[in-house]
Amino acid sequence: MEAGKPEATLKPDKEVTEFITAVIDSLVMWELLVFLWNNPGITDKADGIAGRLGRRQDDLIPCLQSLVKNKIVESWGDAADPIYSYRPTTARAKSLEKFIQLHNDKEGKLWIWTRLLHKGLR
Repeated sequence: MEAGKPEATLKPDKEVTEFITAVIDSLVMWELLVFLWNNPGITDKADGIAGRLGRRQDDLIPCLQSLVKNKIVESWGDAADPIYSYRPTTARAKSLEKFIQLHNDKEGKLWIWTRLLHKGLR
């Protein structure tokens, strides 16, 4: 950055806006997505992921199931207690990367909060 010039602010685009609308329905989901992004090799059952996040397994299971449907996480094994692995499709990985960039930017994070509050997230 050159002296005297302000830093560029990240601008959310249609892709990340649609991603947030389609995927993020709770603060637990937001936290889980950031965790998965920061731990790309994670492969574990819901109770193991919940323990790492300090969350209840019952709160995490619907989020993990939604991420499977949204092609961000894969699951296999016992249907009653599956193993989950962070393996987004190429398109989802791109959207998630844009979301994480916003998450890591102060103004971007405020934009996400505003978007989720307008969506009705509490």
